[in-house]
Amino acid sequence: RGCASPERACASPERRASARAASSRPSERAHTCSSKESSPTMGPAAPADGGAAADRAEPGPSRGRERLPEAGYLIFGDSFSRIFSLVRHAEIGIKPYKGGSAKGLTKPGNTNREDIAKTLAQRPGTHTAVFVFGSVDVHMSYYYCKYGREPPEEIDLEAIARAYVAFVAGLPGPAQRLVVGAYPSSLIEAESVPKSVAAYGVLSEAQAARVDLADCSLAARQGRTRAFNAALRAACAEHAAVDFVDICDEMLDPATLQLRPAYLDISTCNIHVVWETTILLWLQRLPWLRERTDSRFESRMRRSLSRYLRDKELEMAAKGIAITRVHESEGGGGGGSGEGSGGGGE
Repeated sequence: RGCASPERACASPERRASARAASSRPSERAHTCSSKESSPTMGPAAPADGGAAADRAEPGPSRGRERLPEAGYLIFGDSFSRIFSLVRHAEIGIKPYKGGSAKGLTKPGNTNREDIAKTLAQRPGTHTAVFVFGSVDVHMSYYYCKYGREPPEEIDLEAIARAYVAFVAGLPGPAQRLVVGAYPSSLIEAESVPKSVAAYGVLSEAQAARVDLADCSLAARQGRTRAFNAALRAACAEHAAVDFVDICDEMLDPATLQLRPAYLDISTCNIHVVWETTILLWLQRLPWLRERTDSRFESRMRRSLSRYLRDKELEMAAKGIAITRVHESEGGGGGGSGEGSGGGGE
């Protein structure tokens, strides 16, 4: 028995987190990790160009209800989808789903599934629908299934990928669909993984203490990401209207499998990547995105990153969290990719 069945709820970190959020938010608990959001399970972070780290952590109530374009590009996804909100253009709309998983979209009656279908049905002029799901499944649900359920279950990422892409392919409307691969793990040390999944509310501290560190090695984590993305790519190839893209390899140092310094947050337990350097990489991969920026975009991203890092350092210091890593834009490391080392954020 496993997490393969789309009907089974092995993506339960979403439900578990919502039940625990009121009393055990990571920001209210004493731990050494710092997450970008104050509630567990990879919730959406607010746009970086707002400046304050707290703003990036706590999206305002209107963010999820902002006007979406009737024609253009609609981006649906988990918190990683909000990286695209750095590109502000009337033809680009972002609809994030806090803690949203690819697994959840495969289940009839899932509220995210129904909302996406409704949104596209109401906008038949949409040019491309972009889907950014899977990081919850690869980096969170894997540990919940194996260490948070009784009896333990093995998540079937290949089955999830197939069912997820089938859902995307079957959505209403003529829009082209683009599936974005899961992001690589941003955590460097294996020991950071149990701390992180506990901080995000996926596992209790007792459950996290039982996590086998062999399951947390970089080779294991990045291997799961690549396997899931390979399954997504294969599934997308079976549908003419569904394309696939990922930037996993560009973000990783092939020698170490670590995230390149340009994309690493200064918090060692943060599951998210640096938005501003990552969006610059996406501009290289997605011409339609690059065409909707201006010549000053990269300089704005550098200013945004500087503000974010300043506010993040203050936030961590106020919580008594030691800052052990400095972003390379502040002279804290080299070896980042060309895209990232040249521009950071806004």
